[in-house]
Amino acid sequence: MPVAVDTVRSVVDSYVAAQNTGDRAALLALFAPDGEFHDPVGTPPHVGRDAIGAFFDQVRTMARSFALEPKDVIVCGTEAAMVFEIHVTIDDTNSMIIDGVEIFVVNEDGQIASLRAYWDMSRARTRG
Repeated sequence: MPVAVDTVRSVVDSYVAAQNTGDRAALLALFAPDGEFHDPVGTPPHVGRDAIGAFFDQVRTMARSFALEPKDVIVCGTEAAMVFEIHVTIDDTNSMIIDGVEIFVVNEDGQIASLRAYWDMSRARTRG
């Protein structure tokens, strides 16, 4: 059975919520057991929930907080493109914003089969 557009949108919304609250279990539940997370594209993918969970844990050690702020989400069929900002707080005096795009592919079970993140650290700017 094809995945409904509302389901794809719900997966993206749930992903943003899990990232923003740091809810590891909720985030991993969104991925298919063999799901792939390319973050950023061009680096080796994190394949499977264990690898994605380890990546989630590693990222959380790099800064005090991360928040995704979606600017636009476009759903086409079983895929979605999210244009967003990553708001990163490193410590009391250092914070930045990084522009990004993520491409989601949602499988027939309503889980993320593939997530590809596009961002460029050279485009980071201080938050003020």
